[in-house]
Amino acid sequence: MHKKTVIVTGGAGYIGSCTAHLLKQEGFNPIVFDNFSTSQKPSHSDFPVWEVDLTDRKQVEKACAKLSKVHAVFHFAAKALVPESIEKTWDYFYNNLNATLNIADCSAQFSIPYFIHSSTCAVYGIPDQVPIKESSPLKPETPYGQSKVASEKILEQYSKWKNLQVLNLRYFNPSGAFPELGLGEIHEPETHLIPNLVKSLSQKTFFQAFGNDYPTSDGTCVRDFIHIKDLAKSHLLALAYLEANPSVKFDSLNIGKGKGISVGEAIKSAERVLGMKGQIKIQPRRAGDPAELVADTTKMMSLFKWTPELSLDHMIEDHWKFIQGRIK
Repeated sequence: MHKKTVIVTGGAGYIGSCTAHLLKQEGFNPIVFDNFSTSQKPSHSDFPVWEVDLTDRKQVEKACAKLSKVHAVFHFAAKALVPESIEKTWDYFYNNLNATLNIADCSAQFSIPYFIHSSTCAVYGIPDQVPIKESSPLKPETPYGQSKVASEKILEQYSKWKNLQVLNLRYFNPSGAFPELGLGEIHEPETHLIPNLVKSLSQKTFFQAFGNDYPTSDGTCVRDFIHIKDLAKSHLLALAYLEANPSVKFDSLNIGKGKGISVGEAIKSAERVLGMKGQIKIQPRRAGDPAELVADTTKMMSLFKWTPELSLDHMIEDHWKFIQGRIK
C-alpha cells in the first residue's frame, strides 16, 4: 500500500509528536515541521523531522516544495500557555496567526486537500451553558484563545476561496502519555493539572488547588479530561471524515470525554492510582478560571461513530509510567 505523506506542524511537541507516531503506526508517512521553540528536536525519529519556522513564509514554501504530493496537514504549531499569552500578547498573535496563515496558504498553493487544525476550548471563554456546544458563542478571555479564534477565521476563508477542506478540533484537557513510546507531557513551566498533581504526590510537595468555593459538587473547578491516545486517534478519524465527505468544507468539533471531573476528584484518583497521599494547599481562585468547562461531544460521536475510551485513571497511570521511564 502506498503511504500517504502528511505534514505535521509542531510535531515535536506533546500532542503533535503523539499524533505523528500514531499516523506512522497507521501507515502514513508523517513529515514534521517544527522550529523547536517550545520543544526539543528528537535525537532519533522513525520519520523525518525538519526544522522549519512556520512564521517564515519562504521557509514553509521551500519545505512544502520538497514534497511531491501531500495528502493532509495536521497543524499543531502554536504557542499555547494561557498565562504566558497575557504577558506576551504580541508574541502569541504574531506566532499563531502567521504560522496558520503561512501553512494554510502553502496548502492551497501545493493543492493539499485536507487540513486538520488543533484548536482549543479556550475559544469559548467563560461559557453561558455547560456542557458547551460547538454553536456556543466564541468569546475568549485570553490572547491565546483570541489567537485560536482568529486562526479558525483564517482557515474558514481558505476553505471558502481555495480548494481546502478544514476541520477544527477544539480540545478540552488532553492528558496522559504513550509511555511505551517514551512520549508524554513536559512543559516548562508546567501549568496543567495532571502532571503537576503527579509531581507533587511523588515528590511529597504541596499541590496547589486554586479555589474551593466554586458552585460545584466539592467547590473545586470542573474540567473535561481526554487521554492523549484518544485525542491522537481523533485526528485520524477527522481525516477519514473529511475524505468521506467532500461536501464538508469547514467545520468545528469539540474533542473531549463529555464528562466533568473536579480538581478534588482528580486528586482522589491520583492518590488511588499512585498509592500516595497528597498534601493539598488551597490558593485563591485564578482570574478568569470558569467553574466548569465540559464538552458537549454529541456532534463528535455522531460524525465519527466513536467515543473516547480511556479514563482519568489511565491518564494518571500512563503519565506516571512515562515519568518513571524518563528517570531510568
